Amino acid sequence: MNATIPPVTHRWQFMASFAGVCLGVLMCIAPAAGGPKPDNCWQVDDVRAGMKGKGRTVMKGTKIETFDVEVLGILKNTSPGRDMILCRLSGLDLEKTGVIAGMSGSPVYINDKLLGAVAYAWPFGKEPIAGITPFCQMHSFVESYERRGLARQAKARRIGLRRPVTVDGLKFDTVTISQDFDEPQPTSADGLWMVPLKTPLAATGFTAHSLRLLRRQCRSAGLVPMQSGGATGKIAEQEKNTALQPGGPLSVALVMGDFDVSGIGTVTHIEGNRVYGWGHPFFGCGTCDFPLMTGYIHTIYPRQSISFKMGSPLKNVGIINADVSTCIAGWLHRKPDLMPIRTTVIRDQGLNNKTFNVKVVRHRNLITSLVFSVLTNSVDMEGDLPEEMTADLKATIEIEGRDPVIIHDTFSGPSYSGGRAPAGLFNQVAAVVNLLTYNTYKPVRIKRIECETTIQPGQRTADIEAVELDSDTYSPGETLKGVVLVRPYKGLARRLPVTFKVPANLPEGRYNLTVCDDLVNARHAIREDPILNNPENIDQVLRALKVQTDVKRSYLALRVPLAAVGVALDGKALPDLPASMVQIMSSSRRTGAQTISGALVSRQETPWVLQGSESIHFTVTKNKRVAARD
Repeated sequence: MNATIPPVTHRWQFMASFAGVCLGVLMCIAPAAGGPKPDNCWQVDDVRAGMKGKGRTVMKGTKIETFDVEVLGILKNTSPGRDMILCRLSGLDLEKTGVIAGMSGSPVYINDKLLGAVAYAWPFGKEPIAGITPFCQMHSFVESYERRGLARQAKARRIGLRRPVTVDGLKFDTVTISQDFDEPQPTSADGLWMVPLKTPLAATGFTAHSLRLLRRQCRSAGLVPMQSGGATGKIAEQEKNTALQPGGPLSVALVMGDFDVSGIGTVTHIEGNRVYGWGHPFFGCGTCDFPLMTGYIHTIYPRQSISFKMGSPLKNVGIINADVSTCIAGWLHRKPDLMPIRTTVIRDQGLNNKTFNVKVVRHRNLITSLVFSVLTNSVDMEGDLPEEMTADLKATIEIEGRDPVIIHDTFSGPSYSGGRAPAGLFNQVAAVVNLLTYNTYKPVRIKRIECETTIQPGQRTADIEAVELDSDTYSPGETLKGVVLVRPYKGLARRLPVTFKVPANLPEGRYNLTVCDDLVNARHAIREDPILNNPENIDQVLRALKVQTDVKRSYLALRVPLAAVGVALDGKALPDLPASMVQIMSSSRRTGAQTISGALVSRQETPWVLQGSESIHFTVTKNKRVAARD
């Protein structure tokens, strides 16, 4: 079973699933209790150009500092139901760095009244021009969980200003607002163009290769994955009691444990135990259950376009449960529901074992990519892998209320060597997680995943080249004997003896014997059974999955296809029917029955990972001597 893990798409379009299903309509829940009082935040219609105020953010450590803000103009209907307030920032050396990624959510106040959150920036502009998401809209969108189709965001729109603004010595009477990271990014010649601030994604314990894979998956999602170290023990101890507060770092974790992945932004407002931040979405996935954490800012990384904060998560203090287009929001003093992964890597005949324990968020749109990233990184931590290697993989995926799905197989060859090995190996596990997560019949909860990978030097593969039988005619009940010619990698051809018991009740006739690797055998088995090929309920999905995960690439399969042995009708199998009944039911358009083909299959283990398929014919007759003489 092979799968390609698709990259994370644009933040607002991430709801397109691996199966291509868009979750555009989000769950609507009751309004959040204890919302902010209207008098404590500005309404957009009351804001005027020229107003001045203060903003709060952290540039280093956890110390909150202030910067100056001047309103330049108000942009109405930048997207359905949303407005933006255009502001010029100053102070904290923002004149040199520009608006910084990681400032997302930094609260802005005018006359000590909350205006909103820094959320957009002007790339390549000499002045720090920011787009402010009004807090009144952040709150209202969270209340309804925004029942809009986030995947159908409009393309970049040019919005007119009531009066021109002067920026960098130039006058502008329009501003282009982009919502889409897939669009070409503006240059300095494109005028006043506001784009959402990207979210720094701090990855701790990830190798350079794994980080490249993560960047590829996050390529157009508005995330900037970067290598980061966790906060030192001294810092963690000093800051362990640092409270979450407006202007302070707000970290949202995706992976926690021996490896960490988290997004860094800023707290906008806290009302009781309700927390608002960022001023734009993380993934725009509506309902979620992400760890809400305090954070520590190490430094500002300067760049020509938009600089960004480098930070680390500190302490889990609650959950983020709403991720909408205007902000993220969550609750203090609640615990997230995460999925544990335990992965062990064995090398050098078991003398060098390493075990890693992590937990990942359970969101259906993220879990496959996160499982894939964690598992590939665990093997990547071993450094450069041999260009010629063999890996034994045992993965147990525990499912609540059902038998676990177990993959126990051996992998070798060009796709499982060197830098290609980690991704090649764990595509198998990711494909199972993806299938379970996106099955359309019944929700499946994966309790935990345990994975053990043993790596040995040397490529142990062989190609199936030919098959020979000791006779071309057999009697019912007789044992077919023959040899299969295989050619091991960098070795001489080998002859493998094979046997196959001809059933005593096998009808006379001419048959085809296929000798193949076990993966080809499994594909035939699924193709021959309409129920496995097109499952109609979760039980059938799991049956089809078991056929695929039972594959042993080191097994040689001998299979003899038979005539139709039954029919599938209304999603149910009716096997072992008389041939006449199968013909009648399958030929009738009214029944809609599909034939179930059968096969006689024998499997035997070999020392190699096999690949290929060869066929030969033989005849079954009760009067073998006469047939042979004729």
